[in-house]
Amino acid sequence: MQAMLPGKENKHESLCEELLRERAAVLSRAGFAVEDALEVLIKINRQIEQKVEHLRMVQNPGSGQGNMNNKQSIFEEINMIIDQFNAACQKAEIQYYYLIVTREALGLRRHETVRQLYQIPSKKKKMQAI
Repeated sequence: MQAMLPGKENKHESLCEELLRERAAVLSRAGFAVEDALEVLIKINRQIEQKVEHLRMVQNPGSGQGNMNNKQSIFEEINMIIDQFNAACQKAEIQYYYLIVTREALGLRRHETVRQLYQIPSKKKKMQAI
């Protein structure tokens, strides 16, 4: 077996370091994409909670805001936001899938920690007006 020349060895080490940096960059981009998608889900979920709280206030008999049309429009708003949440859920699931595929392509086979870190909530059902 032939020994590597000092110049070639440095080039080889440099190339290996560059490959490692690129692997790390690819993984971090995939992870950040999942994090961004999860942040969107959190924001949309807050909107849903605010609208549901508003609906509870309107439905309270002592509130004096018992207009049936108002209640119906709030239900419709909540359901529109739920549609946005479900679409964002699907996007988050796709980003998570891309992260797992990227990890697999780079030789990483165990994903338990990733699954715990990036928990995608399940989709929500629309509200039914009573």
